[in-house]
Amino acid sequence: MVQNYALPRVSVIIPNLNGREYLKDCLDSLYVLNYDLDQIEIIVVDNGSTDGSVEFVQKSYPQVMLIPNKENIGFAPANNLGARQAWGEYVAFLNNDTRVDADWLKELVDAIYLDDEVVCCGSRVLSWDGKTIDFVGSMLNFEGKGFQIDYGKPVREGEHDVPRYYLFVNGGAMLVRRDVFLDVGGFDEDFFAYYEDVDFGWRLWVMGYKVLWNPKSVVYHRHHGTSDRFGGEKRRFHMEQNALYAIYKNYDDDNLGRILASSLLTQLNRVFVSSDLSPESYRFNYKGEVQDYERIPREAASSLMAAREFIINLDRLMVKRQQVQSRRKRSDKTILNYFKGEFLAISPSPEYQEAQIKILKALGIYDVFSKEGRQNLLILAKENIGRQLAGPGMRVWNLASVLSEYANVKLAVPGKVEVKSTEFEVVSYDKESLRDLAYAADIIYAGGTTFVFHPVLKEINKPLIIDIYDPFNLSSLIEYRDHPMDEQLKTNTSVRDAINQQLYYGDFFICASEKQRDYWLGMLSALGRVNPYTFGEDPTLRKLIDVVPFGLPTKRPLHSRRALKGVVPGIEADDFVLLWGGGIYNWLDPRVLIKAMTKIWEIRPDIKLFFLGVKHPNPQVKELAMVNETVSLAKSLGIYEKNVFLNFGWVEYEDRQNYLLESDVGVISHPEHIETRFAFRTRVLDYIWAHLPIITTKGDSLSDLVEEEGLGLAVKETDVEAMVEAILRMASDKEFYQSCVQNLERVEPCFRWNEVSKPLIRFLQDPRISASKKKHLASGQEEIPRPMAKVGQRKGFSYYVRRLFYHLRRSGWRKTGEYVANVVRGR
Repeated sequence: MVQNYALPRVSVIIPNLNGREYLKDCLDSLYVLNYDLDQIEIIVVDNGSTDGSVEFVQKSYPQVMLIPNKENIGFAPANNLGARQAWGEYVAFLNNDTRVDADWLKELVDAIYLDDEVVCCGSRVLSWDGKTIDFVGSMLNFEGKGFQIDYGKPVREGEHDVPRYYLFVNGGAMLVRRDVFLDVGGFDEDFFAYYEDVDFGWRLWVMGYKVLWNPKSVVYHRHHGTSDRFGGEKRRFHMEQNALYAIYKNYDDDNLGRILASSLLTQLNRVFVSSDLSPESYRFNYKGEVQDYERIPREAASSLMAAREFIINLDRLMVKRQQVQSRRKRSDKTILNYFKGEFLAISPSPEYQEAQIKILKALGIYDVFSKEGRQNLLILAKENIGRQLAGPGMRVWNLASVLSEYANVKLAVPGKVEVKSTEFEVVSYDKESLRDLAYAADIIYAGGTTFVFHPVLKEINKPLIIDIYDPFNLSSLIEYRDHPMDEQLKTNTSVRDAINQQLYYGDFFICASEKQRDYWLGMLSALGRVNPYTFGEDPTLRKLIDVVPFGLPTKRPLHSRRALKGVVPGIEADDFVLLWGGGIYNWLDPRVLIKAMTKIWEIRPDIKLFFLGVKHPNPQVKELAMVNETVSLAKSLGIYEKNVFLNFGWVEYEDRQNYLLESDVGVISHPEHIETRFAFRTRVLDYIWAHLPIITTKGDSLSDLVEEEGLGLAVKETDVEAMVEAILRMASDKEFYQSCVQNLERVEPCFRWNEVSKPLIRFLQDPRISASKKKHLASGQEEIPRPMAKVGQRKGFSYYVRRLFYHLRRSGWRKTGEYVANVVRGR
C-alpha cells in the first residue's frame, strides 16, 4: 500500500487589533516550527488596526494571507472569517500576543490527527518568560463562567504534564478540524469576545465530540496584551452576557430552567455587592430622604446590561439553542463531570458567597451536579498493563475509556501501575486490597481466571459483568493436545470448572460474536441459567448475554516513524509487505503461508512476509511450539530472512500503527477446527483499522466478514496454491486491491469501541442482579446453588444417603435399586 507520510495541512489564524508590537515575535516563531512549512498557511485577520499592523504584515511577511477589516468585528467573527477562507484540513487559532514552541503545532496535530471523536486540542500556555502558568486546564461553574486552573502560579516540574480531556481549552492556542469547526457553527459571533472558547468546547461535547489538552504543545503569552486596552466594565459586560448565552444554548431541557434562574439571581447579586444599592429607601416605613435616581458604578451596571442584552436577543438565541439541542449526542449527566469547578463563586465577597449557597440550595442546583446517580465500576484486568499490550490488556483499557463517560471507572491491575489515564483511575490490586475495591464498587467487570482466583467476587451481592470473549476451554484443547492424556484431562477439567464458575455467578455476560453467543447460550442452558426467570425478564436473553467484540479507536492510525520498509534488514522501501500482526500461537497455523512464500520467492522476490511479534509481553504466557515450527520450516525451505522475517520481541501498543501503515496486506491463517469456529482474531481488527486488505484462511466469523464485505480474500486452510494465488492477486490487481480498501473504509466505523460497547453502556444505565440470582437471594440462602457438580469432584457418604432417600420418595424401591446399582458400577 502506498502511504502518505506527510502531516496534514494546517491554517494558523491570528486575529489582530493594534498588535503591531506583538506580531513580529508571533510570526517569527511560526517560521521555525518543526513542521513542514509547505503544509502551513498563516492568516492574519486584522480588525481595523490603526497602529500600522496591516502595513507591517504586508511589507515584512508578504507570504502571510492578510484579511483586513474596516472595523473591529470581534475575536469570534475574525476567527470564523479566517476559518472560512483557510485551505487547511485543520485550523489553529493563535493570539497575536504569543510566541510558540518549535513543537507546538506537531504536538497538537499528533494528538488528534485522523480522530473522528477527539477533534479539538489545546496547548499549555505559559507566561512570556515561561515561569508562571497561564493555561494548563479549564474549569466551568454552573453559570457558564470559565476558569483557568492554577493561573499565575509558578511552573513546577512534574505538574500538569499529562494530556487530559477538558470541557474547553484556550481559544487563543487551539487546533480543531476545520470541517467540524464550520459544521458546528464555529465560534458564536454574538459573543464578540470572551468565553467563545467555553461555548465552542461545550457545544462540541454536546454534539458527541471530545476536547483534549496536550501539555507537550507549548505557547508563551503576554496576558491581555491586547485586551488590557479595554475597560473592566466592557470585559465584565461581555463575560456576563456570553455566559448567559452559553448556558441557554448548551444545557439540556431538564436542567436549563433552574440553572438559568439561579444564574440570573447570582448575576443580580453581583450587582448588589459591587454597588451601594440598598433596599431600605424602598420600604413603606422608610422616613428618610429619597433620591430620584440611584447611582451605581459602571462595572456593576454592566451585569444589568448583560441581562438586558440576553432578553433582547432571546428570539435569536432560541433558534441557536434548537440547532444545538437537535444535534445532542451526549447527556448533561456525562458532560457535567467535565465542569470541575461547578460551584466556584465569581466574587470573593463573603456576603456574595453566602447568598450563592442559598440560591443553589433553593433551586436544587446541588442536585443537578450530584454524582450519586453515577455508578462506580470496577474493571479487573487479569494481567498488568504497560506500553506493550496483548489482547486482554487492550480490551479492558479501551472499555474503561469508553465506559468512563457513563460511570466512575477504576481499572485495577495485578501489579505496579505503569501507565495512567486521563479518563479513569488505574490502581494496583492483590488479594487483600481487592476486597476493599470490590466492596466500594457498584458494578464489577471481570473475566477469565481473574474471577476464579478471587473468591471475594462470589461473596458480594453486586452486579457482575463477566467477559467471556475468549473461549479458552477450546484454545486449551489445541494448546495441550501434544501433552500426555492425563495432563490433557486434568487441564480440561480445571478450565471447564473455571468457566462454569463464571457462568454460575455472572449477572451479565459479554462475548465477541453472535456465533460465540450461541455457543455460550448452550453452556448457560446446561447450567440452568436459561430458565423461566431469565426468559421472563427478557425473551431475547440479551439482558443475560450480548455481543461486545473487540473494537477500534476513533483515531485513525498515524505514521510517526519508519519502522518496517527500508528499516528491517532484507525488506526494501518498495517491497510489497504481508504483515502477520500478532503472536504465533498453537491454535494458529502460519505454515501454509510459509509454504506459499517459498513459491512466491521464485515469482515475486519483492513480496515479503513479516511477523510482528513472537515474545508475548506477559511473562506468564509460555513459549508455544508453533513459533519453533514456523522458524524451522522457513529455514528448511531456505526462505528465512529472504522473504520471511520475524520480530522476536513484541511491538509497543502505540507503535503498532507504524508497522500496519507500512504494510500492504494483513494475513492470518488457522486450522479449521472447533477453536477457529468460535474464535475472534483481534489482529484482523487492526487490519481493518489501518484499511489494510486481508488474506485469511476460512473457518471463523471474521473470515466470513472478509468474504461477505469484500475486505480481502479467504482461502482453504491447507491450500497452498490458493494462498499463492491470493497473494499474487493482491500484489498485482490494483483495481481489486483498491476496492478492498474502499470496503474497509466503509466497515471500519462499525467496529469502533464506542459502537461495540453499546450493550455494556445499556447495562451500566440499568445495572441489575440477574433474575435467577435475585430469586435465589430472596429465598434467604447464602450460597447460589450450582446446577451441576464439578467434573471429577468426589462426593461424600452424606451425599449418597440424601440421594437414596430422594429416590425412595420420588421413585419407589425398584427405581432406587437401579440407582444404587448404577452408583456401585460407577455410572
